[in-house]
Amino acid sequence: MTHRAAGADRSVPRIWLLPIFALTVILGVTAGGVLSRSLLLDLLAWWPVWLAITLLTVLARRRQLGRMRLSGLIPLLASAALIAFTAGHVYGWMVMPSAAQELNGPLADSATVAALSAGVDGDLRVGEGASLLYEVGPVRRGGDIGIPEAVEQVRESAISIILQEPSDPGFHSFSGWDILLSAIPAWSLTLEGHIEADLSGLRMTGLVLSGDGLVTLGLVESSTPASVSGAFELVVPSGFPVRILGAATVPATWEQLSDGWRSPASGEGWVISVREGSSLSIAEG
Repeated sequence: MTHRAAGADRSVPRIWLLPIFALTVILGVTAGGVLSRSLLLDLLAWWPVWLAITLLTVLARRRQLGRMRLSGLIPLLASAALIAFTAGHVYGWMVMPSAAQELNGPLADSATVAALSAGVDGDLRVGEGASLLYEVGPVRRGGDIGIPEAVEQVRESAISIILQEPSDPGFHSFSGWDILLSAIPAWSLTLEGHIEADLSGLRMTGLVLSGDGLVTLGLVESSTPASVSGAFELVVPSGFPVRILGAATVPATWEQLSDGWRSPASGEGWVISVREGSSLSIAEG
């Protein structure tokens, strides 16, 4: 008769290698900067889940459901919990402490004219859809950028907003900012970073871009200045007047001028200045 070696019962069953591997991968990608360090705080905040799994592991030992050992189901439950936890962190479920890392502005109708300046050495996403004047959340990937602090100056119905990085973000650091703006005021924006912006739903009075990225512009009611420094692709409204001052790659139907380009449409619209050494590509949409 073959006997088990002493202490063999204390070895880790192979099925537990699945959640152990999943946890190792989660911690590894966090240490590698793929996910935010705030994941560690979220992991601690889920202690009731990890405690429940530990208790179930103890209670299910040597118990069976028919011919199935209950202890074999617990590692699968632990793996599912780790997958749900990671999804909750990435998508910002409200049960996560990191989901509370947001900056909200005043009421949307508190200003008719607004200027906002935001610059980061990372991702900058901008769009329309805020229920308040502005709302800033994290781009939920790894990085060293904390949720910004806002410096506001108000004069009658006009407001100026400067978003600044905190001096010490601690564990709540991400790859950038996700900014939503209200469509109520007319906006002048100064943006710097790796930019992904859809401004087509906003009323714009001016735009300054630095860095690189893709920006979609909307209609404007009068001659509206924009400045580009870096490498950008701009999507402009089809059939709308646009004037380019400087070098750019434009659609074939555009007219080349001595100092730049002009779209076929006549009238007042966007006037885009391209800084020397920058790269600008124009598409119509």
